[in-house]
Amino acid sequence: MRGPQIADKPWIGKSYEQTRILVLGESWYGDWGSDYNSDSSYVAGYLAGAIRDSMYSKMANACGAERQAYWESILFTNFVTWAGNKRTDRPTRVMYEAAVPRLERLLQIHMPRGVWILGKEQSEFSASVVRQAGIAFEVSFHPTSYGLRNQVLGESWHRLTAKIT
Repeated sequence: MRGPQIADKPWIGKSYEQTRILVLGESWYGDWGSDYNSDSSYVAGYLAGAIRDSMYSKMANACGAERQAYWESILFTNFVTWAGNKRTDRPTRVMYEAAVPRLERLLQIHMPRGVWILGKEQSEFSASVVRQAGIAFEVSFHPTSYGLRNQVLGESWHRLTAKIT
């Protein structure tokens, strides 16, 4: 399965250096066109109001932050850079394994103090990489998990922030 050209450009919020929290999404789905085919450009489009994304809004709300402030405070990228055309296209074991070297590189470059891993399935491949790097982390259910309440998602975020303060 060949996907769109996804640029390897994580979103880096303007105040990331103050928090040094990496939020690690699971995977990229679809093709948003060349203007939005990177984590950086997609989040910028979302913050500018050009893209609606209820999951991104849910994350900020669950963390008790205004969306602009939340997204400006984090580094965000997806573990698997592309999984398929729609959300039901799940990452394969091969995709998860292929994502490990990129995550190792990102941890070395950006040196987060904490990583919020979104998705129990992807954590089976990403958590050991973060642990090996000696970085605090918290694994959460994916924000789009059926029935996941904002309170539960927010509690996971607050456990991470408590670990790094």
